[in-house]
Amino acid sequence: MDSSRYIQLSADILVEYIYTDQANPATYNTAGFPIEIMRDGYTDGSYLWNAASVVSTMGNSRDRSAASINANKTESVSLNSSFGVPYNDYDSQFTDTPQLVQSFSPQIDVEYDTVRVYFTAGYSFDDYDGLIFEILTNRRDGIELNLASINYLRTDTPLLVAEPFLLASKLYSTYIEFKVPALFYMNNAFNQSDPNGLGFRLTEGAGFIGTPSISIRANGITATTVENSYSYYDVEEINSASILNRDIYDNLYAEVIEAPDGDYFQLSGQVLGSTFENFIQTLNSNSGPYVVFHEITITEQIGTNFVQTSNQVFTQTGQFDEAIDFRPIITNSATAISFVIDYTLRLYNRQDSTQIIKKARLSSFDVKKYGRKLMKINLGTVPTVARVYNQLQPDDGRRIVITDSSSNAGEGSDKQAEKLVVRTRYITSFRDRMNVKAAISPATVKTITGE
Repeated sequence: MDSSRYIQLSADILVEYIYTDQANPATYNTAGFPIEIMRDGYTDGSYLWNAASVVSTMGNSRDRSAASINANKTESVSLNSSFGVPYNDYDSQFTDTPQLVQSFSPQIDVEYDTVRVYFTAGYSFDDYDGLIFEILTNRRDGIELNLASINYLRTDTPLLVAEPFLLASKLYSTYIEFKVPALFYMNNAFNQSDPNGLGFRLTEGAGFIGTPSISIRANGITATTVENSYSYYDVEEINSASILNRDIYDNLYAEVIEAPDGDYFQLSGQVLGSTFENFIQTLNSNSGPYVVFHEITITEQIGTNFVQTSNQVFTQTGQFDEAIDFRPIITNSATAISFVIDYTLRLYNRQDSTQIIKKARLSSFDVKKYGRKLMKINLGTVPTVARVYNQLQPDDGRRIVITDSSSNAGEGSDKQAEKLVVRTRYITSFRDRMNVKAAISPATVKTITGE
């Protein structure tokens, strides 16, 4: 699955860099998702983005970008092309529009990572006119290359976080998102003798530095000047951070399973070839104390709608090999078709506020089992056990009247009873609660004569 790395760039800005799944990477072909590269004569670097036709999917286009117009990157300009002549056609230091689109023959698949920049609720830009977020790497000669340079202005409208979350006492409620080519795959696929590769095109055949890293930089726009409809910015760096080009924790994964010994679920971190306890101890010895958060979200399917009904967070500071036991309560168990448990395993570094995120999901159709009330068997108002016997009560014949031609009509019943031979047969009694039946069958009384 995808894995995330969180970087706190400022008190109000949190960046989530999402590495694509190495087993099944997010891939886009250049035939349907064209790539544009612009050379920058001011810095000798390059800028990469996708064509405007796919901005709704990729989020990284020229119209959303800004470029530096001096060597030390203290001045930038908006590349928004909606104001007459695009700036890159006006300034000779940039590549003209007709040469931006890269023609690949044959077309190639490109793997992409995703970047999300979160803002706290009510973020006011700290008196900046806007922000410029750069995703950078280095060419073999040390020149910086921009995988993205997103221009986010105070007047722009961010996306709303579907599920606002708290982190370090901050509530993050809005964000922007864009995709960048995965540096790990570009570097691995680079071939100095193959000009049809994306890494070759971006670096102009020079390649990347050995084991290239990814730099994430936030710049604030301190002043804006408009000349000839072009917006020029004075910028200052807010903060930057470097991360590896791949997820080195790909042996760590989150797991949610049904417990083998009861009606509940177990949530835990798992490590291939090791234990979660050993993994945490290694992290603590290398980069400071870690605390583990287990975030659980329940979503119920009611018809064709999916409704989130629960969100809980458990904190774990020790005994990391012990799973978190969790039993959900399905609030709509009478009407829900199924439910989903979304489990987020969050390893938070108390020292530098970085995080390692892993996610897992489990779907279940046993909605009745996890309803508000446990299923019960109705035994009646007062469940009692009835005693039922099939043993016949003995009869001495006093209630039997026998008459025939030889009997004396004057004899009383007692005299007649003396002539009877009474045989009693005992049968084994039984007691049961169910399946007891009673039946009636005709009886034949034979005439009893004296000897």
